[in-house]
Amino acid sequence: MTGVVHEAGAVPMFLEDFRVGSRFTSPPRLVLEEDLASFASISGDRHPLHTDKAFASQAGFDRPILHGPFGIAAFLGWFFETGVARNSLIAMLDSNWRYLKPITVGDEISFEMTITRCRRSSSGDRGVVGRHVRVTNQSGELLQEGRSALLIKADGRKLCIGQEFFTRAWASRLGERLCNDAAFRSATATWDGTFAIGCDDDEVQLRVFKGAVLEAGQRSANGPAFVMKAEEIVWAGLFTGETNDLMKRAMQGQFSVSGSAYEYLRLTKALTAMIDVIRTFYREEALA
Repeated sequence: MTGVVHEAGAVPMFLEDFRVGSRFTSPPRLVLEEDLASFASISGDRHPLHTDKAFASQAGFDRPILHGPFGIAAFLGWFFETGVARNSLIAMLDSNWRYLKPITVGDEISFEMTITRCRRSSSGDRGVVGRHVRVTNQSGELLQEGRSALLIKADGRKLCIGQEFFTRAWASRLGERLCNDAAFRSATATWDGTFAIGCDDDEVQLRVFKGAVLEAGQRSANGPAFVMKAEEIVWAGLFTGETNDLMKRAMQGQFSVSGSAYEYLRLTKALTAMIDVIRTFYREEALA
């Protein structure tokens, strides 16, 4: 079983080889009775939902179901087989997983992994790569979905700052580019204030005065008028996808906004222009 990268290029090994937006897909894996028995034995969880067909049927399932964490375990096995970062992997830092539908014996499950974040650590010799994972069955149904970050060695090459979203270096460069962007300057020509965009605990605040970005960093003196946040996979798709579909994603409820809704709506054009700048920033550095 191997992975397929939806971009030309070699399998990424070090931090500098990864690109946000890259997707890897697996061939189907048939779930066997042996998988269920082995997982029950290893975990010690022999609940009748996993071992008794009659009990599972009474609970509304056609057959015994696999333990939820089997999906994570199977994904990790496939990830190893792809060879991605095999010799540079240091640690898995976290996992945040949702179990949406059961996996059963006879299912053919597939994995799709999207790289959502890349950033170098302060030590410079390693960095964090974010992964978003989807587990689907033979009918295309989404069974499980989650994210997990990896700590990976760096080899010392220059990293693409344009994809180190929400870091200080990225914020600084973004501020410079916004100052030189006519669409952003026009959309904020009468505005005086601070707004922020963020992901989890990371946040970039932009202090703007009549078209000029005075400050761009992770904190500002008076705080933002509003904060616009989304999950990693949302920002990754918006920043690296084929089109700037900010408004479509907003209408679908993919963002949360705290603070002044009035100021947020007032800056709709500015936010759209900013996303255009971010997308250009990413493409230019990724290609370089």
